[in-house]
Amino acid sequence: MSIDVVSRKLLWGRAGNRCAWPDCGQRLTADLRSPESGLLSSQGAVLGEEAHIRSQRPDGPRHDANYANDIDGYENLVLLCPTHHTVIDKDNGSAWTMAELLEIKTRHEQRIDKSVTSRELQQRDLDELLVARIAIWEKKARLDDWQISTSHLNGAHPSLSEGEWNDLFDLGSWLLALRWPPTYPKVALAFENHRQVVSLLASHLGQCFDYRNGWFVVDRPHTRINWNPALYSKLISQLGVNCWLVWMLTAELTRSANLVLQAIAEEIDPLYRFHEGVLLMSDGDLIGGHSLARLEYVAIDWATLPFVYSLTELRTRATDLLNGGDPRNGRAIDVYSSGLSDWLNLGEASRAESAD
Repeated sequence: MSIDVVSRKLLWGRAGNRCAWPDCGQRLTADLRSPESGLLSSQGAVLGEEAHIRSQRPDGPRHDANYANDIDGYENLVLLCPTHHTVIDKDNGSAWTMAELLEIKTRHEQRIDKSVTSRELQQRDLDELLVARIAIWEKKARLDDWQISTSHLNGAHPSLSEGEWNDLFDLGSWLLALRWPPTYPKVALAFENHRQVVSLLASHLGQCFDYRNGWFVVDRPHTRINWNPALYSKLISQLGVNCWLVWMLTAELTRSANLVLQAIAEEIDPLYRFHEGVLLMSDGDLIGGHSLARLEYVAIDWATLPFVYSLTELRTRATDLLNGGDPRNGRAIDVYSSGLSDWLNLGEASRAESAD
């Protein structure tokens, strides 16, 4: 487990980025727990430490075997400078009880509340609501299982489990209803762009997937006809287009989700998924084997967002591109590498429209 975006935002925001120790109040810089921390520290920055009130380890400071909540949650954390983190954990934490540390944390946060303006408190409340919404999105979008879901979509026979299918359609409905504050324009644009791709993928899957024994799988009508070479060839070509669109839309979904991660890091939490990094798409089939792909929009121009795609146009252009051939031929892979927006020149169109 690790400290999630909600717990981190609550901890640092309510502590005012300052050490909670009485009469310390040292202003703190985010502790990246990485090589970057050493460089910041060498330049004089005091690194904040997200200290556990109760240790997870049975032999750690103030371990509580009966504590049932998240050990890495906000409730069990206190923000301290390195000096006072050492103080509370000295001699295995014997000098400071859980109750005393909770009192120190509460009193510090009360002092911070009294020192800030009502507008600042409103902004903090908004930030906390937004990170809670982000945490909901992480679950609905199955970020922790991204590689598993994308491997299902990019398999030899594209598929989704019933749970994955339901979550995808639920995600689209949830995103459609959201409102975003104007103070976070990149987050709003990134989520709307992501919604467009989710909707596009769901529409395509709804048209070409069938339900079978707990799984939704790409329909293969050529397996259900009597021998008819012309019809068989036509149906095989349609299957190739359908599979190629699943592949491309899964890649675009990954790009759009990674843009959401980027926007959150730029506007809400610089440490968001700092350790986990970007989402990687599982790609491959039974013939070529599996690999992982890092897919992002290159040199994104926020003024061109959100990209608006037409499934009908994509299907028509994909049919022309494949021309009945291998859905992973050289030209198709070029589109995969550049992304749908570049292939359709959506960025150029948006810039041209805005220039008029």
